[in-house]
Amino acid sequence: MPNRLAPFFFALLLAAIPFAFASAEDTHAVTRVALQISDHDPVRQTMVLSVANNLVNHYGVGNVEVEIIAFGPGLTLLRRPTRFADRITELAETKGVRFSYCQITVDSTEQREGQPMHLVSEANATASGAVRIIDLVGQGYVHITP
Repeated sequence: MPNRLAPFFFALLLAAIPFAFASAEDTHAVTRVALQISDHDPVRQTMVLSVANNLVNHYGVGNVEVEIIAFGPGLTLLRRPTRFADRITELAETKGVRFSYCQITVDSTEQREGQPMHLVSEANATASGAVRIIDLVGQGYVHITP
């Protein structure tokens, strides 16, 4: 009877070998967070920047991916001139925080105001802020609305 179980134990041993030699880095998952800002309130905008900073401070640069997605009235966070320009630059350059803005919001604002919007250089366009969040959640990001 022991001979019948030998192939089972051998297969189990072979399956375990990759896990035995895996490094801590191989098994460490990067935390991914999508922060939504869709509010014009400077207090809420300050909070979203603080949450991004706190996440990177907690997990460490390289151990967390943070993207702030601005749409609707929240686009004022990224609109030049902005009182948050220095914080945005610091978060992007030293902490790796990404900034996205909703192109639908930009287009409708430009049409309503009759002039082009000027946004901070750290921000990148996405077709739709809401769709960007849905896509990020589908990639394993946690969605937070501070």
